[in-house]
Amino acid sequence: MCSAQVSGAYIGSTKLEFRPGPLQNFRRELIADIQTAGCICLLAQVAIPCALFSPSTDPVTLILKGGTNVPMGPPIEYLTEVLKPILNKFGADFNFTVVRRGYYPKGGGEVHLYIKPVRSLNSVNLLDPGEPVNVSGWSYVAGSVNIAEANKMASDAKRTLIDGFVKNNIPVPSINIESYREDRNMAIGNGSGINIVCNTSNDHVFGGSGLGSGRREDIAPGIIAATQVLNPILKGSCVDEHSQDQIIIFMALAQGISRVQIGEKNLTCHTETAIQVAELMLGSRGLKFSVTKGGNEGEFAPYILECHGCGLVNNSLL
Repeated sequence: MCSAQVSGAYIGSTKLEFRPGPLQNFRRELIADIQTAGCICLLAQVAIPCALFSPSTDPVTLILKGGTNVPMGPPIEYLTEVLKPILNKFGADFNFTVVRRGYYPKGGGEVHLYIKPVRSLNSVNLLDPGEPVNVSGWSYVAGSVNIAEANKMASDAKRTLIDGFVKNNIPVPSINIESYREDRNMAIGNGSGINIVCNTSNDHVFGGSGLGSGRREDIAPGIIAATQVLNPILKGSCVDEHSQDQIIIFMALAQGISRVQIGEKNLTCHTETAIQVAELMLGSRGLKFSVTKGGNEGEFAPYILECHGCGLVNNSLL
Protein backbone atom coordinates (compact mmCIF):
# COMPACT_ATOMS: atom_id res chain seq x y z
CA MET A 1 0.00 0.00 0.00
CA CYS A 2 2.96 2.31 0.54
CA SER A 3 5.80 0.70 -1.47
CA ALA A 4 7.69 -0.07 1.73
CA GLN A 5 11.16 -1.52 1.96
CA VAL A 6 11.28 -4.36 4.49
CA SER A 7 14.22 -6.31 5.88
CA GLY A 8 14.43 -8.89 8.63
CA ALA A 9 10.96 -10.35 7.99
CA TYR A 10 11.77 -14.00 8.52
CA ILE A 11 11.21 -16.63 11.20
CA GLY A 12 13.72 -16.24 14.02
CA SER A 13 14.61 -12.64 13.15
CA THR A 14 15.46 -10.35 16.08
CA LYS A 15 15.32 -7.13 14.06
CA LEU A 16 12.74 -5.85 11.62
CA GLU A 17 13.12 -2.72 9.51
CA PHE A 18 10.08 -1.23 7.79
CA ARG A 19 10.62 1.88 5.68
CA PRO A 20 7.32 3.05 4.17
CA GLY A 21 7.10 5.18 1.06
CA PRO A 22 4.21 7.40 -0.06
CA LEU A 23 0.71 5.96 -0.19
CA GLN A 24 -0.16 4.64 -3.62
CA ASN A 25 -3.17 5.53 -5.76
CA PHE A 26 -5.14 2.29 -5.50
CA ARG A 27 -6.93 1.66 -8.79
CA ARG A 28 -7.45 -2.03 -8.27
CA GLU A 29 -8.29 -4.60 -5.63
CA LEU A 30 -5.61 -5.26 -3.04
CA ILE A 31 -5.39 -8.87 -1.85
CA ALA A 32 -3.69 -10.03 1.34
CA ASP A 33 -3.71 -13.76 2.06
CA ILE A 34 -2.28 -14.70 5.47
CA GLN A 35 -2.34 -18.38 4.36
CA THR A 36 -2.98 -19.51 7.93
CA ALA A 37 -5.65 -18.86 10.55
CA GLY A 38 -3.98 -15.52 11.29
CA CYS A 39 -6.46 -12.86 12.33
CA ILE A 40 -8.01 -10.92 9.44
CA CYS A 41 -9.10 -8.10 11.75
CA LEU A 42 -5.53 -7.40 12.87
CA LEU A 43 -4.62 -7.02 9.22
CA ALA A 44 -7.60 -4.71 8.73
CA GLN A 45 -6.47 -2.53 11.65
CA VAL A 46 -3.26 -1.55 9.85
CA ALA A 47 -4.80 -1.35 6.37
CA ILE A 48 -7.88 0.79 7.06
CA PRO A 49 -6.01 4.00 8.07
CA CYS A 50 -3.85 3.75 4.93
CA ALA A 51 -6.90 3.20 2.74
CA LEU A 52 -8.70 6.17 4.31
CA PHE A 53 -5.87 8.47 3.21
CA SER A 54 -5.37 6.92 -0.19
CA PRO A 55 -4.78 9.57 -2.90
CA SER A 56 -7.84 8.37 -4.82
CA THR A 57 -11.44 9.46 -5.19
CA ASP A 58 -12.53 5.87 -5.72
CA PRO A 59 -13.24 3.43 -2.87
CA VAL A 60 -10.38 1.12 -1.97
CA THR A 61 -11.20 -2.60 -2.08
CA LEU A 62 -9.29 -4.86 0.31
CA ILE A 63 -9.64 -8.63 0.00
CA LEU A 64 -8.36 -10.18 3.21
CA LYS A 65 -7.97 -13.92 3.73
CA GLY A 66 -7.21 -15.83 6.92
CA GLY A 67 -9.06 -16.32 10.21
CA THR A 68 -12.25 -14.42 10.97
CA ASN A 69 -12.92 -15.83 14.46
CA VAL A 70 -9.69 -16.99 16.03
CA PRO A 71 -7.75 -16.69 19.32
CA MET A 72 -5.53 -13.69 20.08
CA GLY A 73 -7.41 -11.22 17.90
CA PRO A 74 -10.81 -9.52 17.49
CA PRO A 75 -13.52 -11.45 15.62
CA ILE A 76 -14.93 -10.07 12.40
CA GLU A 77 -18.14 -9.11 14.24
CA TYR A 78 -16.15 -6.73 16.42
CA LEU A 79 -14.78 -4.93 13.38
CA THR A 80 -18.17 -4.56 11.72
CA GLU A 81 -20.46 -4.02 14.72
CA VAL A 82 -18.27 -2.12 17.21
CA LEU A 83 -15.29 -0.46 15.51
CA LYS A 84 -17.24 0.60 12.41
CA PRO A 85 -19.76 2.81 14.31
CA ILE A 86 -16.91 4.31 16.34
CA LEU A 87 -15.05 5.09 13.11
CA ASN A 88 -18.21 6.82 11.86
CA LYS A 89 -17.81 9.34 14.69
CA PHE A 90 -14.45 10.35 13.20
CA GLY A 91 -16.18 11.00 9.86
CA ALA A 92 -15.05 7.83 8.10
CA ASP A 93 -16.73 4.59 7.09
CA PHE A 94 -16.37 1.32 5.22
CA ASN A 95 -18.68 -1.32 3.76
CA PHE A 96 -17.95 -5.01 3.98
CA THR A 97 -18.82 -8.48 2.79
CA VAL A 98 -18.02 -11.59 4.82
CA VAL A 99 -17.55 -14.13 2.03
CA ARG A 100 -16.54 -17.01 4.26
CA ARG A 101 -15.61 -17.56 7.90
CA GLY A 102 -12.38 -19.25 8.91
CA TYR A 103 -11.53 -20.78 12.27
CA TYR A 104 -8.36 -22.01 13.94
CA PRO A 105 -6.40 -23.99 12.84
CA LYS A 106 -7.55 -24.17 9.18
CA GLY A 107 -8.28 -20.51 8.47
CA GLY A 108 -9.72 -20.11 5.00
CA GLY A 109 -11.89 -17.11 5.82
CA GLU A 110 -12.36 -14.22 3.41
CA VAL A 111 -13.58 -10.68 4.02
CA HIS A 112 -13.93 -7.83 1.52
CA LEU A 113 -13.69 -4.24 2.76
CA TYR A 114 -14.72 -1.23 0.68
CA ILE A 115 -13.22 1.96 2.10
CA LYS A 116 -13.92 5.47 0.85
CA PRO A 117 -10.91 7.82 1.25
CA VAL A 118 -11.38 10.99 3.31
CA ARG A 119 -9.75 14.40 3.24
CA SER A 120 -9.34 14.43 7.01
CA LEU A 121 -10.70 12.88 10.20
CA ASN A 122 -12.82 14.71 12.77
CA SER A 123 -11.86 14.91 16.41
CA VAL A 124 -14.36 13.28 18.78
CA ASN A 125 -15.80 13.98 22.22
CA LEU A 126 -17.02 10.78 23.83
CA LEU A 127 -17.69 11.93 27.37
CA ASP A 128 -20.95 10.44 28.63
CA PRO A 129 -21.57 6.70 28.17
CA GLY A 130 -25.29 6.88 28.98
CA GLU A 131 -27.30 3.82 30.00
CA PRO A 132 -27.44 0.42 28.22
CA VAL A 133 -30.55 0.30 26.02
CA ASN A 134 -30.12 -3.04 24.23
CA VAL A 135 -27.81 -6.00 23.97
CA SER A 136 -27.67 -8.20 20.89
CA GLY A 137 -25.55 -11.24 20.28
CA TRP A 138 -24.75 -14.20 18.08
CA SER A 139 -23.78 -17.59 19.49
CA TYR A 140 -22.73 -19.95 16.71
CA VAL A 141 -21.36 -23.38 15.92
CA ALA A 142 -19.84 -24.58 12.65
CA GLY A 143 -18.87 -27.91 11.17
CA SER A 144 -19.48 -30.90 13.42
CA VAL A 145 -19.91 -28.93 16.67
CA ASN A 146 -23.22 -29.66 18.42
CA ILE A 147 -25.74 -26.79 18.53
CA ALA A 148 -26.01 -27.38 22.28
CA GLU A 149 -22.71 -25.54 22.66
CA ALA A 150 -24.17 -22.41 21.09
CA ASN A 151 -27.23 -22.62 23.33
CA LYS A 152 -25.07 -22.90 26.44
CA MET A 153 -22.88 -19.94 25.50
CA ALA A 154 -25.97 -17.80 24.91
CA SER A 155 -27.52 -18.88 28.22
CA ASP A 156 -24.31 -18.23 30.18
CA ALA A 157 -23.94 -14.79 28.62
CA LYS A 158 -27.52 -13.70 29.27
CA ARG A 159 -27.43 -14.88 32.89
CA THR A 160 -24.12 -13.10 33.50
CA LEU A 161 -25.40 -9.86 31.99
CA ILE A 162 -28.63 -9.87 33.99
CA ASP A 163 -26.81 -10.67 37.24
CA GLY A 164 -24.30 -7.86 36.57
CA PHE A 165 -26.98 -5.28 35.83
CA VAL A 166 -29.12 -6.21 38.83
CA LYS A 167 -26.17 -6.35 41.25
CA ASN A 168 -25.10 -2.83 40.25
CA ASN A 169 -28.60 -1.33 40.20
CA ILE A 170 -28.56 -0.80 36.44
CA PRO A 171 -31.92 -1.21 34.65
CA VAL A 172 -31.78 -4.44 32.65
CA PRO A 173 -31.97 -3.57 28.93
CA SER A 174 -33.43 -5.70 26.18
CA ILE A 175 -31.17 -8.75 25.64
CA ASN A 176 -31.42 -10.87 22.50
CA ILE A 177 -28.72 -13.46 21.84
CA GLU A 178 -29.36 -15.69 18.84
CA SER A 179 -28.05 -19.27 18.68
CA TYR A 180 -27.47 -20.79 15.25
CA ARG A 181 -25.42 -23.14 13.08
CA GLU A 182 -23.27 -21.67 10.34
CA ASP A 183 -24.05 -22.77 6.80
CA ARG A 184 -21.34 -25.16 5.61
CA ASN A 185 -20.79 -22.98 2.55
CA MET A 186 -20.00 -20.01 4.83
CA ALA A 187 -17.46 -21.58 7.17
CA ILE A 188 -14.26 -23.59 6.88
CA GLY A 189 -13.63 -26.21 9.57
CA ASN A 190 -15.12 -26.71 13.01
CA GLY A 191 -15.62 -23.78 15.34
CA SER A 192 -17.88 -22.06 17.80
CA GLY A 193 -18.04 -18.79 19.64
CA ILE A 194 -20.16 -15.93 20.83
CA ASN A 195 -20.18 -12.21 20.05
CA ILE A 196 -22.13 -9.61 22.03
CA VAL A 197 -22.79 -5.93 21.31
CA CYS A 198 -24.27 -3.41 23.75
CA ASN A 199 -25.64 -0.04 22.61
CA THR A 200 -26.19 2.83 25.03
CA SER A 201 -28.57 5.77 25.19
CA ASN A 202 -25.76 8.11 24.09
CA ASP A 203 -24.91 6.11 20.98
CA HIS A 204 -21.86 4.32 22.36
CA VAL A 205 -21.17 0.68 21.66
CA PHE A 206 -19.31 -2.05 23.58
CA GLY A 207 -18.37 -5.50 22.37
CA GLY A 208 -17.48 -8.83 23.94
CA SER A 209 -16.54 -12.22 22.50
CA GLY A 210 -15.53 -15.72 23.46
CA LEU A 211 -14.43 -18.85 21.61
CA GLY A 212 -15.58 -22.38 22.32
CA SER A 213 -15.34 -25.68 20.48
CA GLY A 214 -13.15 -27.63 22.83
CA ARG A 215 -10.88 -24.77 23.93
CA ARG A 216 -9.85 -25.30 27.53
CA GLU A 217 -10.78 -22.08 29.26
CA ASP A 218 -10.99 -21.49 33.02
CA ILE A 219 -14.06 -19.34 32.33
CA ALA A 220 -16.86 -20.28 29.92
CA PRO A 221 -16.87 -18.28 26.65
CA GLY A 222 -20.35 -16.89 27.24
CA ILE A 223 -19.28 -15.51 30.61
CA ILE A 224 -16.09 -14.05 29.10
CA ALA A 225 -18.08 -12.22 26.40
CA ALA A 226 -20.64 -10.87 28.85
CA THR A 227 -17.96 -9.69 31.28
CA GLN A 228 -16.17 -7.80 28.50
CA VAL A 229 -19.40 -5.90 27.84
CA LEU A 230 -20.13 -5.26 31.52
CA ASN A 231 -16.67 -3.92 32.39
CA PRO A 232 -16.82 -0.57 30.55
CA ILE A 233 -20.38 -0.01 31.75
CA LEU A 234 -19.39 -0.47 35.39
CA LYS A 235 -16.28 1.71 34.95
CA GLY A 236 -18.18 4.58 33.32
CA SER A 237 -16.20 4.29 30.08
CA CYS A 238 -17.36 5.27 26.59
CA VAL A 239 -15.23 2.56 24.94
CA ASP A 240 -14.42 -1.02 25.87
CA GLU A 241 -10.85 -2.16 26.47
CA HIS A 242 -10.45 -3.47 22.92
CA SER A 243 -11.59 -0.35 21.06
CA GLN A 244 -9.59 1.79 23.50
CA ASP A 245 -6.32 0.90 21.76
CA GLN A 246 -7.83 0.60 18.27
CA ILE A 247 -8.98 4.24 18.19
CA ILE A 248 -5.56 5.65 19.10
CA ILE A 249 -4.43 5.94 15.49
CA PHE A 250 -7.63 7.75 14.49
CA MET A 251 -7.32 10.19 17.40
CA ALA A 252 -3.70 10.77 16.39
CA LEU A 253 -4.54 11.53 12.74
CA ALA A 254 -7.66 13.63 13.44
CA GLN A 255 -7.88 17.42 13.34
CA GLY A 256 -8.35 19.11 16.70
CA ILE A 257 -8.58 17.72 20.21
CA SER A 258 -10.28 14.39 20.88
CA ARG A 259 -11.53 13.45 24.34
CA VAL A 260 -12.68 9.97 25.32
CA GLN A 261 -13.95 9.01 28.76
CA ILE A 262 -12.17 5.82 29.85
CA GLY A 263 -13.48 5.50 33.42
CA GLU A 264 -10.34 4.47 35.27
CA LYS A 265 -6.88 6.02 35.06
CA ASN A 266 -4.99 2.93 33.96
CA LEU A 267 -4.83 2.37 30.21
CA THR A 268 -4.51 -1.10 28.74
CA CYS A 269 -1.00 -2.23 27.77
CA HIS A 270 -2.02 -2.21 24.10
CA THR A 271 -3.22 1.38 24.42
CA GLU A 272 -0.01 2.50 26.11
CA THR A 273 2.04 0.90 23.34
CA ALA A 274 -0.10 2.46 20.60
CA ILE A 275 0.32 5.89 22.18
CA GLN A 276 4.09 5.51 22.50
CA VAL A 277 4.44 4.52 18.84
CA ALA A 278 2.13 7.33 17.67
CA GLU A 279 3.99 9.98 19.67
CA LEU A 280 7.35 8.63 18.50
CA MET A 281 6.28 8.96 14.87
CA LEU A 282 4.19 12.15 15.03
CA GLY A 283 5.43 14.03 18.09
CA SER A 284 7.22 16.52 15.85
CA ARG A 285 3.85 17.41 14.33
CA GLY A 286 2.37 18.37 17.69
CA LEU A 287 0.80 15.03 18.59
CA LYS A 288 0.30 14.64 22.34
CA PHE A 289 -1.77 12.30 24.50
CA SER A 290 -2.67 12.78 28.15
CA VAL A 291 -4.97 11.27 30.78
CA THR A 292 -6.74 13.69 33.13
CA LYS A 293 -9.46 13.42 35.72
CA GLY A 294 -12.77 14.94 34.78
CA GLY A 295 -15.16 16.83 37.06
CA ASN A 296 -14.39 19.16 39.95
CA GLU A 297 -11.47 18.73 42.30
CA GLY A 298 -12.17 16.21 45.06
CA GLU A 299 -15.34 14.68 43.64
CA PHE A 300 -15.58 11.23 42.15
CA ALA A 301 -15.14 11.51 38.41
CA PRO A 302 -13.95 9.28 35.58
CA TYR A 303 -10.73 9.83 33.68
CA ILE A 304 -10.49 11.33 30.19
CA LEU A 305 -8.04 10.29 27.48
CA GLU A 306 -7.17 13.42 25.49
CA CYS A 307 -5.28 13.76 22.23
CA HIS A 308 -4.10 16.79 20.29
CA GLY A 309 -4.24 15.25 16.82
CA CYS A 310 -1.71 15.98 14.09
CA GLY A 311 -4.49 16.93 11.63
CA LEU A 312 -3.39 14.87 8.65
CA VAL A 313 -4.90 16.14 5.39
CA ASN A 314 -5.33 14.14 2.22
CA ASN A 315 -4.38 16.81 -0.30
CA SER A 316 -5.52 14.62 -3.18
CA LEU A 317 -9.14 15.22 -2.17
CA LEU A 318 -10.87 18.60 -2.23
